[in-house]
Amino acid sequence: MAKLSILIAGGGGTVEALLRDPSFRELVDQVVVIESDPKRRIDLERLSDVLVIEGDASDASVYDNINMGEIDAVLALTNRDEVNFLVLAIASQYKVPIRIGVFKEQKIAEIVKNLKLGIPIVRPAIISGEIKRILSTLRSPMELCSTPIGEYKIYLVTVHEDDLATGVKVEELNLEEDDAYILFIHNGRELIPPSRNIEIQPGYSLFILARDEKFLAKIKGHDILRLS
Repeated sequence: MAKLSILIAGGGGTVEALLRDPSFRELVDQVVVIESDPKRRIDLERLSDVLVIEGDASDASVYDNINMGEIDAVLALTNRDEVNFLVLAIASQYKVPIRIGVFKEQKIAEIVKNLKLGIPIVRPAIISGEIKRILSTLRSPMELCSTPIGEYKIYLVTVHEDDLATGVKVEELNLEEDDAYILFIHNGRELIPPSRNIEIQPGYSLFILARDEKFLAKIKGHDILRLS
């Protein structure tokens, strides 16, 4: 699996936790951080192999200094919902395939989903853990159990806002046709049973029992995030 080039808006505690986490660094090849505080910029540069651009993430001109065509994922991790919203909107305009933002207000998170600006994480989730889970399972399913259960395996896959399954009810996916079955759904807050009327939303993670990965076509519907 190819590593990601990631742009992060904000240089607070969540960013520091990610940069210190070896499992996160295994997912990424290049990290660029936008941070307005000069002292914080120096601290982050000392912490890890990361390029820090001093500037305001809500200023569209800042992105002129970044090769956005090479960015695979944008993480909006400032402490202001309005800035994170704008960062995701800018990333959407640049057609960055993976866009994740952190929000305090559920209503703003719902707007992000409805406008397909990206995947919102609503506090007080464990932000760094949620980000790693999403990045790990957006592009292709993660096999959770190394020992098969009979002829089946358990997979974890996270839904992107452009995926075929977004806005579709569980019963409409018809995964059973591919001999695949949803065991649980993680909606960003809790594990819930796969009721047939649940509508799949961006950021939802599906725990799926299946013989192979054929079911993925009905969830992703494309290969844009399956980087080789």
